[in-house]
Amino acid sequence: MEVRETAACGISTREFAIEFDADEIVNVYRVMHYAQKGIGFYEEGFLEDLLSQMSFIVGSAVFDPPAAHPPEESIRWEDTGIGYVVFFKESEAADLFHIFQGAQTPGEGFNKELNQKLLNQMVEIAPTQLQNLPIINR
Repeated sequence: MEVRETAACGISTREFAIEFDADEIVNVYRVMHYAQKGIGFYEEGFLEDLLSQMSFIVGSAVFDPPAAHPPEESIRWEDTGIGYVVFFKESEAADLFHIFQGAQTPGEGFNKELNQKLLNQMVEIAPTQLQNLPIINR
C-alpha cells in the first residue's frame, strides 16, 4: 500500500492516490464493509497503517469533519492492471478517512452512501478477489 500525492506543481487542487495490490484490496474492502454494516472482520494493523499514511501524506485535511452536504464526489477506484488505486482530492480526503476510520465505530461518523458507492466500484473492478470473499468468518 502506498499513499501519494498525484497533482503536479502549479495545480491549486491537491490530488492523491492510494495504491493497493490484490491482497490489500481485500483488506480495504473488509475495512469498508465492516464500517458500513458492522459485520465481519478486518486486519487492525492494516487499518492503522492506512490511517497513519493518509494523515502523514495528506496532512490535517483528513481530520476535517465530513461535509454535511458533500459536493459531487470524484473519489473513484481504478484497476491499473498490476493493482488497484483509489483517487481523491484534498477536499475529499476527510470523507475517505472517516469511512476507513468508521471501522472502529461501525455505522457512525461517515458518508454511508459514498461508502456503498465505493464498495460497489470495488466489486466491479476486482470481481475475482471480492465476489466470493468470506467477510464474516476468518
